Amino acid sequence: MSAGSKINPSSLDVKHLDKIIKKMIANVNDTKTQIFEIGEQSRKEYDTLIGELKQVKQELSEVIDRSDQLEIEARKSRGRLAEISRAFDRYGEQDIRDAYLRANTIQNDLSLIRQRETQMKARRTELERRIVQLRATMDKAERLIGQVTVVLNYLTSDLKQVGEAVASAREQRALGLKIIEALEEERKRLSREIHDGPAQTLAQVLVGMEIVDRVAKKEGEKAAREELRKYRGMVQNALAEVRRIIYDLRPMSLDDLGLIPTLQKYFHRLSQDFPDLSINFQSVGEEKRLQSKIESALFRMLQEAVQNVCLHAKAKYVTIRLEYRKERVLILVRDDGVGFNQDEPKENRYGLIGMKERAELLNGDLVIRSEPNQGTSILINIPFQKEDEWIY
Repeated sequence: MSAGSKINPSSLDVKHLDKIIKKMIANVNDTKTQIFEIGEQSRKEYDTLIGELKQVKQELSEVIDRSDQLEIEARKSRGRLAEISRAFDRYGEQDIRDAYLRANTIQNDLSLIRQRETQMKARRTELERRIVQLRATMDKAERLIGQVTVVLNYLTSDLKQVGEAVASAREQRALGLKIIEALEEERKRLSREIHDGPAQTLAQVLVGMEIVDRVAKKEGEKAAREELRKYRGMVQNALAEVRRIIYDLRPMSLDDLGLIPTLQKYFHRLSQDFPDLSINFQSVGEEKRLQSKIESALFRMLQEAVQNVCLHAKAKYVTIRLEYRKERVLILVRDDGVGFNQDEPKENRYGLIGMKERAELLNGDLVIRSEPNQGTSILINIPFQKEDEWIY
């Protein structure tokens, strides 16, 4: 294997950092534009469907009135036939033929109008269901635009001046820790908002949908069960996706349980998502609780390293070893995947760049060893620094 590249904590390239920040700003701007377009498209469709629903309700009211009128006429025609049947000899052949023809015509008209009523009720229900979905999409898009705007303002104001503000290696590290802390606080906030907003809303929709109740009253229990089945599946999928996003933004167990239990849970979930990959996680030594921002950085580095294995390495086995020593934390991630040539530059290695920068900001170092078809190993060495009060 070729010698690994070792990161010097004081060698952070300001121009490179500015380039990364500009790319982040461009990506966030693109994301904001896409969310806005989704919201506008949903709003246009919402307005169109509101108008269509109003028209359908008006037509349905007219159809129901016509159905009621035909029902009255049908009863009268049946009464007329009954009257003729009781005194058949008092009516001529033409009267009898006219009575039967009128009764038949009314009955046919009534059947057609009832069929039309059923179709329009189904369309009304579909429109109401789609309008509820679009309203939820519009609300979510509006919330996301507000959240993205906050992040964008932060990136275009404070972070843009990072290169000019950094005067020394220690200032770089201190500012970097502030950036990590701010980003992790943003993840916490987004996690709470999504949990208290969309997840709760979807759960309420699952147990109390007015549309299903109306379908049950007007079209019967069977139709209501069918409608409920569709909604239940949609809501369950949405809840699963929201909870997955919440976990990716900020694992709640990191603050409550610590780094090792959170990693165990995370790797267990990955093993279910990637059943062909054997994930072996080992922890050595007694776990020491660190400041939240330090544990978050360690979790993000491990998350990035193992996700790279899952998505790109084509590996069958990966071993993760986390060791607590007296004055430092050592992390080793080793896989048997395809590896890569470290002497050949490769674009889009922002994950590895981010890992190296996180290690630098924690006054540690990160060493990568890899060769084609020989797998990859990543060693992360993060020292404890009592003067920074990292340990408690």
